[in-house]
Amino acid sequence: MKIPKFDWKNIDWFSIKPSKERIVIGVVVLLVGSGLFYLGKLSSSGPSAPGQQDNGGGGLFGGGSQIASTGSDPVPLQPVGGGNCRTYAPEGWHVTDENQQGTVFTVSSADGSESATYSAAGVNGGQVAGYYGEQYRTPENLALYSIGLVMREQPQPTGPEQAFGYYQVLNFATASHRGYALLYSFAIPADPDGYGVIMRIAVGNASDPRSLAQAGSVAAATRCSSQLVPPPAELPRPTTDDKTHGTSKSNDDDVTMAGTYNAQLGTGWVHDATGGVYNVSVTDDYHQTGPDGPGYYKRNGNDLIKLQPGLGN
Repeated sequence: MKIPKFDWKNIDWFSIKPSKERIVIGVVVLLVGSGLFYLGKLSSSGPSAPGQQDNGGGGLFGGGSQIASTGSDPVPLQPVGGGNCRTYAPEGWHVTDENQQGTVFTVSSADGSESATYSAAGVNGGQVAGYYGEQYRTPENLALYSIGLVMREQPQPTGPEQAFGYYQVLNFATASHRGYALLYSFAIPADPDGYGVIMRIAVGNASDPRSLAQAGSVAAATRCSSQLVPPPAELPRPTTDDKTHGTSKSNDDDVTMAGTYNAQLGTGWVHDATGGVYNVSVTDDYHQTGPDGPGYYKRNGNDLIKLQPGLGN
């Protein structure tokens, strides 16, 4: 997948102020004078960069899970968002944070117990040097700091980072939640001592792995049409796992990459002929002897309708 070229001379600099009434979720927040800046908007043409909208193991806040189990129907997903960012989520999920630049987008479950975030930010060399605190020195520090602000609990890494495609996977936990962050970091030519980072973050209930996978499904499905854009580079194309039966597929390579990671946690996407999108349990909901062959099915009265794997758009 090719990343579209970007004119790094035309960087928009922003002065960010925290709000007492509204905590910005993700990595794009932070302090007056911190120097955190947004890095431009994606060109309206060209192939998709990570998280870009195309017209054509763990996860983030825990709670009641709607993940399909053995013998259950697929869980219908609804489009959420509609400005610069959108995703698919179960009924009741809603946008709780977004900005006009399309670099912050968070949706949460109806009871606020599960959440999924897409975020992109640039950090300058002064922050990396530690002049504004240890939280900016690495993408991992910044992720944990931001997650702690949102959850009001201090997250702790639960193991070493893992590489997954061009992402680094950071698993974390608090007393009541567990989650993961997919981090894609890269150098900034305009500030060689700084870095840029794109994040997909999911949080789920510490006692229910299915809630984590559900939040991860929402985070993975997020696409934004305006974002911080990394320098031109060749990124590895995602490859889906046969064990997940194609339930991570999308026409956006980055969504597929994130979806492939999350499908390994047990939750994938399927779609029907009318454009409906569903979550399924990758293993429990797969029927080897369905009426139209192996696959995923939904009930329609007394009939079983075969569904196609992936988001379908």
